[in-house]
Amino acid sequence: MAQKKSLRVYFVIHAGGRRTGILMRTWDWCFDLPPPAAIGDSEDDVLAQLEVLLLELEASGKDKIDRYLWDEDFQTREVNVSVHPQTAVKKRLVIGARDIPLRLTYAWSQVKAGGYRVMLPRFGWWFVLEELALAPEVLRRVVSGALLGENARSLFDFRRDGEEYVRAWSPRLLHARAGNDAVAEEDALATVRSIADDLVERAARGRLAPVVGAEQDPDLEALARRSPPPSLLLVGPPGVGKSTWVRRLARTLLHLKRAAKATEQHVPRLWSTSATRLIAGMVYLGMWQERCLAVVRELTHEDDFLYVDRLVPLLQPQPDGGSLGELLLPPLRTGELSVIAECTEPEYERCRRRFPSLVEGFQVLRVAEPPRATLAPLVHLYLARRAPGVTLHPAALRRLLHHLETFQRDAAFPGKAFRFVDWMQSGAAPGAQGAGGRTLYPKDVSLLYARSTGLPAELLAGDQPLPEGPGAQGFSAVLRRSVVGQDEACAVAARVLARFKAGMNDPERPLGTLLFVGPTGVGKTELARALARFMFSDEARMVRLDMSEYMFPGSAQRLLDTGAGVQSLAQRVREQPLSLVLLDEIEKAHPEVFDLLLGVLGEGRLTDAFGGTVDFRMSVVVMTSNLGVTELSPVGFSEARGDDGLRAVRAHFRPEFFNRIDHVIAFRRLTPEDVLKIVDLELEKAAGRTGLVRRSLRLDVDTGARARLAHEGFHPTRGARPLRRVIEERVMSPLAALLARDPALRETTLRVGEGGDIVV
Repeated sequence: MAQKKSLRVYFVIHAGGRRTGILMRTWDWCFDLPPPAAIGDSEDDVLAQLEVLLLELEASGKDKIDRYLWDEDFQTREVNVSVHPQTAVKKRLVIGARDIPLRLTYAWSQVKAGGYRVMLPRFGWWFVLEELALAPEVLRRVVSGALLGENARSLFDFRRDGEEYVRAWSPRLLHARAGNDAVAEEDALATVRSIADDLVERAARGRLAPVVGAEQDPDLEALARRSPPPSLLLVGPPGVGKSTWVRRLARTLLHLKRAAKATEQHVPRLWSTSATRLIAGMVYLGMWQERCLAVVRELTHEDDFLYVDRLVPLLQPQPDGGSLGELLLPPLRTGELSVIAECTEPEYERCRRRFPSLVEGFQVLRVAEPPRATLAPLVHLYLARRAPGVTLHPAALRRLLHHLETFQRDAAFPGKAFRFVDWMQSGAAPGAQGAGGRTLYPKDVSLLYARSTGLPAELLAGDQPLPEGPGAQGFSAVLRRSVVGQDEACAVAARVLARFKAGMNDPERPLGTLLFVGPTGVGKTELARALARFMFSDEARMVRLDMSEYMFPGSAQRLLDTGAGVQSLAQRVREQPLSLVLLDEIEKAHPEVFDLLLGVLGEGRLTDAFGGTVDFRMSVVVMTSNLGVTELSPVGFSEARGDDGLRAVRAHFRPEFFNRIDHVIAFRRLTPEDVLKIVDLELEKAAGRTGLVRRSLRLDVDTGARARLAHEGFHPTRGARPLRRVIEERVMSPLAALLARDPALRETTLRVGEGGDIVV
């Protein structure tokens, strides 16, 4: 049976038989008042006074009786200490050579988690030693150093006055509280329960997510039986199963708890929290520190695990400059607190360099991907559990694993395969979930994966050519629908897509790195949008950054910021690795930015401000620039002067940066015929606006009006950039006025003449 907690009173017998009693605390706070103490003629007299003091503390709320409850038995020993007091030499106070011996009594107990607690209640000091034999030497050093140079008279307050001993005490106040041990235990862990979940309890109630594969592991059972349990750092890529390992540990602890129920043996609990939950609602100075210290106090020597999720957020500085890791470090290193955290391998290396003392307190456990031979059975088992009746043909499973391995390199197996199955079951994949007896074949898997990622099925499956033509020819035809007058640029971009479709791209670099060079308003940004629409079915998947905002020293750091609400390059690509990154006017960026981009273009990786790795290997990086335009003839990048533009690009960028670019694509100036085609494209987009479609109104712009729009929407230096504004002024604004005058106008054709007049 577990020993019930009670109070401990440190008694000192003085000359004449009077006694002093001091209540011993289980933990102290820097702003604490002295512990309750009383003096009387007998033990009963002292205890009666202490009970009154406890009742006053309980009623006033200034202190909690739980701080004085012990389940350890104390004994006392004596130690001899010598101190050099202060003396006067020529009216100056100095530390004297005289040696004053003191005989002190200390209390000690064996800590359940290991080690020995040594206390000096008269001093208000306590510490834990690995071996009790160290106590005399440690006390000599500590006490001698603390009293060095004290006044000689004051030293007599610390001498041994009489017998000193510790007595266990259970007053009536404790008996009144003993009716409900569960409530008392809950109060003792009030802070922990407010910010953490007991995963063992959740597993017992069937509310913990199941694990795939064997739930029992002999290594986990051996780990759970260790006392005190170690602090563990799970290292592995995202999706490899670190959180699953924690759930498997919770189920192992539940199994041990049920087996040990008859023997009342203590089994560790597993509390789950995170850095966000630890600081949630803590708005005033010192509040989150107080909460963390309360968690540490409640879990100290409880032999429980505290799972804090990711390690990096614990080390991030809070607004006041401190971090959660600084408060967890001391009890973690001494073994008083057992913490489980997780991180990736790059995060581990960075933390080991920046916070070596914290990382050394963990036992590192690396979690690796399962072998490919066991991966297929795991996926089938998970599919059977999440989507009963749906099966994968062996070729379809191989196709799925290939897609996941190629297009989701930021995550590991089996997690990314399980997430795809969850997506199918969520209802986002019509016809794939709940279809009894349905078998998915390779083509079905490609179509489903295309729908989940936005990638076109023609780009995923090698056996599905584009209707416009095979290979680069078909891709180029698709791009030319949106980009006018830049056939050569579309052809080069199409070759990048064809290389990607054939699986010939470098897997350790971005899918493509393109530099668009040419005058303003000739279609550089439009080609980037067309690539985003074709590759990801959504223009919103384009991460656009104006590099003129990063032209000053120190501005490169803003690219690396991460966190909730942050819209930096690192954060947006981490949230959506399958994206097109557009770096507009790249030549205006500060040299520090180019230093960061070297890793992005070369290795497809970026390290954010807190050591996390952002994967760019599934992204297309497009940069735009106007370099070399001013040196060219008025006709723009002509065949004769194209090398001049390339020469200007080489002269501006460092060789190590330029050599990481796959293609430098020159855009030529637009001709009048090109502008007329762009007018048609913009008018086609305008005709699809909600106000016209809802009324079934068709738009017909005659040849003269189109020519006028082309003339007014083209500028020698800004290209076709003014065209959209001209269409809004000359066409859409008059249409809006007409519809406002005649709200009943429906199902007809609106003809726009050269003079801007609209005929119904």
